[in-house]
Amino acid sequence: MKITNVRAWQVDLPLKEGRYSWSNGNYVEVFDSTVVEVETDAGLTGYGECCPLGSAYLPSYALGVRSGLTEIAPKVIGLDPRDLLTLNRFMDAELRGHPYIKSAIDVACWDILGQATGLPVYTLLGGKAQDDVA
Repeated sequence: MKITNVRAWQVDLPLKEGRYSWSNGNYVEVFDSTVVEVETDAGLTGYGECCPLGSAYLPSYALGVRSGLTEIAPKVIGLDPRDLLTLNRFMDAELRGHPYIKSAIDVACWDILGQATGLPVYTLLGGKAQDDVA
């Protein structure tokens, strides 16, 4: 199985509470999220997301996600999305640092691995901790 295409979309996620504030007068009212779609030659498609908390909170920001994806996404074409260690080592070698950019591709590939094995991702990650979530 090989990755054949990677697409990304910007999605605004308004805060139900109206505003999230932290120190120095910084705040966000809408999360600027990026949704990534990874397609394969086997007909499986996985989805991931990266949603940084504004541009003044952590060393990650929404425009940086999409800018980094335009650089790294074409380079993962042809890789096996189920071989997560190789995929992540490759992305790290192609783009030093910036793990937040690579995280959406990684999550989408976990989604594909779950579909390919017929297992939920939580099982692939070691199993569920409880039956219900409040």
